[in-house]
Amino acid sequence: MTPPPVVAVSAVVIDNGDILLVERGAGSAVGDWAIPGGRVEPGETLAEAVVREVTEETALTVTPGALIGLSEVVAESHHYVVACFHAAVADHRDPVAGSDAADAA
Repeated sequence: MTPPPVVAVSAVVIDNGDILLVERGAGSAVGDWAIPGGRVEPGETLAEAVVREVTEETALTVTPGALIGLSEVVAESHHYVVACFHAAVADHRDPVAGSDAADAA
């Protein structure tokens, strides 16, 4: 049985023509490259979650922008509703993998 949906966010960060990606270091997608993101914590706004997740995974600070769209990831073990945002880098430096990321570039 699939569990109830969990709200999550992701961020499309483009800086100097480059798209920020993280290599997943945990979970079912280990080794896959993706845009940064994750679950929204209780009491947290979507924008706050975007900032926290990008910082946790890349050590970069971003400013969330417009909502790009919603997606849904449903599997037997999980169900995520993901709000994807544009985000701008506030501190122009190289990303550093953190949290559950194996690498960031």
